[in-house]
Amino acid sequence: MKRILFVLALLMLLPATAAADQSPIYGNVEFRMGGWYPSIDDEFGGSGPFADHFGDSNLLIGELELGAYFWQGFGRLGASISAGYTTVTGNALATDGSDVTDETTFSVWPLRANVLYRLDVWNDENGFPLVPAAKLGLDLHYWNTRDTQGDLSSSNGNKGDGWKYGWHGSLGLHFLLDVIDRESAALFDLNWGVNNTYLFAEFIFQNVDSFGGDGFDLSDNFFMFGLNFEY
Repeated sequence: MKRILFVLALLMLLPATAAADQSPIYGNVEFRMGGWYPSIDDEFGGSGPFADHFGDSNLLIGELELGAYFWQGFGRLGASISAGYTTVTGNALATDGSDVTDETTFSVWPLRANVLYRLDVWNDENGFPLVPAAKLGLDLHYWNTRDTQGDLSSSNGNKGDGWKYGWHGSLGLHFLLDVIDRESAALFDLNWGVNNTYLFAEFIFQNVDSFGGDGFDLSDNFFMFGLNFEY
């Protein structure tokens, strides 16, 4: 009987022991959102055709990022790619500048390639929940404008779409949610392979004007907030 009780107790302890062992970390996935406003009207002193059409409020932008670590020592160094989307609808303007009933839509799909670094040595060694992070990379953004019927707009024979490229950098601070409920975090890792979960804020400074080329300037400095999952 004692042997049976011992075996049962051992079996009950096995899941907890397995859950306490963290799986290897290979990379991360991020979901983030923020408020972004292009610098299209800067050449007009900050108030120009973009504000006339679409207003001066920030556009809600969302992005998904997938990264992989290629070095893990004093922190983690890796690379990532991300894609996002934002859109805004406004009133079209007549030749005299007055509003008309037709609407026009402006949309942007930002694509980014990053080198990233996460200073999480204190988290690994002492369980400190805050992790500074930094990124630097290149941008390629596709934009377009469409009319009420969903067709590409045109002006003087030029279609209302194009590509802009440039660069960006960011600084972020990540809070480790695992410290709130370590048991659930261990089970999340055991069942799904998600080693750590972070809530973060990130400040992005981007220069997307094709390095001073003609056309729209999609540059801006802005905050984004989101969730980071290390796997």
